[in-house]
Amino acid sequence: MASLAPSTRKTLEDLEAVLASAALPPRIARNCEYLVDRLRRPIRVGLIGFEAEQRKRLLAALLGTEVLPVRMAWPTMEIGFAERAHTRATLADASTLAADGMPIGDLLERGAVFLKVGAPLGALRRVTFLYLAAGEDAAEQSAALRWAARRMDFALWCTRDFSPLEARIWNEAARELKNHAYLVVFAPQPEVGGLRDRMPPDFERAIFLPGGPAAHGSGATDMQTGAQRLLGQLVADIDQAIAEDLDAAQLLLHRCGQGIVTAKPEPQRHPEPSPATASRPAPGQAEPPESTGIAGMVDLVSEPLIFLRRMSRDLFEAMEWHDADAADWAGEVLGRCCEITDGLRDHAADWPEDEGAACALRALVDDASDMATLLQIEGGPAQALDAAALLLQLRSAFEACLAGPGIPLN
Repeated sequence: MASLAPSTRKTLEDLEAVLASAALPPRIARNCEYLVDRLRRPIRVGLIGFEAEQRKRLLAALLGTEVLPVRMAWPTMEIGFAERAHTRATLADASTLAADGMPIGDLLERGAVFLKVGAPLGALRRVTFLYLAAGEDAAEQSAALRWAARRMDFALWCTRDFSPLEARIWNEAARELKNHAYLVVFAPQPEVGGLRDRMPPDFERAIFLPGGPAAHGSGATDMQTGAQRLLGQLVADIDQAIAEDLDAAQLLLHRCGQGIVTAKPEPQRHPEPSPATASRPAPGQAEPPESTGIAGMVDLVSEPLIFLRRMSRDLFEAMEWHDADAADWAGEVLGRCCEITDGLRDHAADWPEDEGAACALRALVDDASDMATLLQIEGGPAQALDAAALLLQLRSAFEACLAGPGIPLN
């Protein structure tokens, strides 16, 4: 934590203070834990794809040193920062071996399938790298990507020309891999032709690095130069991702400041008011604002309620027909829920400040919009279902405001 920026450290302390509250609702606690994890640990960057030899050279160039000889077969390996070098190897029978120092032949000769390496390298202070050992078989790649999906924050798909097979494997990969993804192309840009035109929109960037098998001379120098350019872009995008996490944390802290339930004081007993004083406020109490009544609430709420019903109906119809195996149905639901709650917030912006029912409903809409944003940031099917349930709660609250004699709800 000492290497974190002061603003990040302060946000982490505030989040941990919120987590210490016994009254924290489970959903808020999970969001807090997620953000604490994101802000505390280094960003995890995965080198994936077909180009095994080039990925090895790229990792060596990013680190400034070889972790393993490039010409040998590598197991899947995670390498992060440590003050003293150490290696932990997982063998094929699930047993583990540990040793001080970088990986050496004794560990590798035992048939390690996974290496977890700590090294005192400057490039690892903010970034942990994952090298994924998988061949060019589609089933092997897909299985490896499923395992790796929750172990990386940035995915670097390394390729020479992004073949149709690679495109199919990537299209079927888990959504988590595509939150921050680069297409790293080992070829000079003019040789790639129309790759940019056929590159899937899941990739934020295409980075072109020198290709070819050269490991010495100008080839190695070109790879070092390209790797430094790639690392610079990664650092800039990591800074942006951290800024987004900090914004989400501030939003959550703001919501917690309004929503954490504190112990209620014991009720105080007061003498029964006399008929002469029963209709007057107690000393020091403000006069209650004049209510706009049911008719006024109908004018305020009818249009946003129609908007909410129409948009929610369209969304729920889409959910009934969605393919549970589709890559991004959850992302679509979360995006549309944010669109709906943001629309309601716009509708409520001009409601009167002195009407109790309107103020309470607007506060509920604001909280729902904030929560929809947090759910979208977290992402995933469970969050999509929570966001859909949030819309149902909003509709119930809107309709309850209109519940009165002669006011139809349908």
